[in-house]
Amino acid sequence: MKLHFQPSGHLPRRWVGAGGAQGMTLVETMVALGIGGIVLAVVAVLSVYALRSFTAMGNYAELEAQNRMALDRITRDLRQATSVVSTNNLGADRRLQLTNALNGTTITLAWYAEDRVVECEINGQPARPYLTECDDWSFTLYQRTPMSGSNNLFYPTSDLRLCRMIEMNWKCSRTLLGRRWNTERVQSARVVLRATP
Repeated sequence: MKLHFQPSGHLPRRWVGAGGAQGMTLVETMVALGIGGIVLAVVAVLSVYALRSFTAMGNYAELEAQNRMALDRITRDLRQATSVVSTNNLGADRRLQLTNALNGTTITLAWYAEDRVVECEINGQPARPYLTECDDWSFTLYQRTPMSGSNNLFYPTSDLRLCRMIEMNWKCSRTLLGRRWNTERVQSARVVLRATP
């Protein structure tokens, strides 16, 4: 193939092949590569952002569903209790033990910080995990009597015999794509002990 240099009448001059095809100059090639690189970089950044957002929303929905299921189970078990037997709300391993004096059932909820799990044990049977990937779990004992002038504030109690309501707080999270994602807020629930001895 023979190349002939033919001036086109304007700058820049182009090399023209035997079939009349023209080539690109080095400057044009560099500009095209630069623009293409910028476009690819923008697409890559948007793709990563979209993937993280999609993953975060899916994680959020899954953790919320897990929290709802755990709340349903815990509420069902605690409402059947007649009294609180023992508590340990300090340290890395926390425990709440209740009993139903009517049918002789003992319910123990325990959070293990190292395993990040809240388990429920009923009558000494093997413990069932209610919450996994749980970073923190705490509880407060209350009397059933509301504070004067309020419908939603109750008197806290350390006397297990007076406890008729338990407020629990927990927070779950997991690591996805090298980043820790959580439920965005602390989950909280108040459960009233409904069974009476």
